[in-house]
Amino acid sequence: MLLLLCLTLLTAAQGSASKVSGSGSTEVQFGGEAHFECTVDPAKGVRQVTWQRSFKDESIENLATFSSRFGQEVNAAYQGKVEFTRAALNSTSIRLRSVSWEDESCYICLFNMYPDGSKRKHTCLTVTGVSSVNTSTALLQKEEEELHAFSCSATGKPAPSIHWELPPDAAVDNQTETTTSRNSDGTFTSSRSVTLRAPPVWSGMVDCVLNQGTSGERRRRIRSGNLEEITKESSGSVSRSHLVVIATASCLALCLGAVAAAAALRCKRSKMATPMAEEV
Repeated sequence: MLLLLCLTLLTAAQGSASKVSGSGSTEVQFGGEAHFECTVDPAKGVRQVTWQRSFKDESIENLATFSSRFGQEVNAAYQGKVEFTRAALNSTSIRLRSVSWEDESCYICLFNMYPDGSKRKHTCLTVTGVSSVNTSTALLQKEEEELHAFSCSATGKPAPSIHWELPPDAAVDNQTETTTSRNSDGTFTSSRSVTLRAPPVWSGMVDCVLNQGTSGERRRRIRSGNLEEITKESSGSVSRSHLVVIATASCLALCLGAVAAAAALRCKRSKMATPMAEEV
């Protein structure tokens, strides 16, 4: 009889135990948004919901809390970064804005319950993609030929791949393979360059394509430095030419005015100097 009573109480306790279910982003592109949500059922005895993140050294930091008494509260360090998209004692969700490499972590939803204690669920986030792109261009002289050199480098994780999309009116003189170096924060920097032979006063451009064929594909268009120099020089020449024309016309007008005034003055003096005929 006692054994039956104990089994009955144990079954009832297991049946009333709350369970936490959750889901969320496990991989996000750099600069994107991450979303996490959790639900507890049944929610009896929930006093507060807390969102946390854990670090590699096993330390834990609070991000935000919700309770019936105090409402929503986001820690000062995460204001503008973390926001509630749903806040209730039985269900909660947050959004993580502008994800960076530092946001790669495990995120925990914790339901503080009475008298059961705390129930939690965690989801780990991996950040991938490209965080920065740098390009440059230069005009080189090789014998009697002008060469256009382009370079492209990108930082990301995993190591970014680099491909060139080249214009049909230029030929490849030299092209390097992609070189990759590892950074202290776990990201990689990839670099590649290409040199083109092109017609005189060439005004072309090339595309640096990163992670080609993937969901995180990016491209950066690089314009020939020669074209920029020509544009600037042409703009400056046109402006200077206009100034020269205006100045020349002004001087000419002043000169003509002075000549006309001098001629009129001489004519007037000549009439005043001629003697009048005697009356008969």
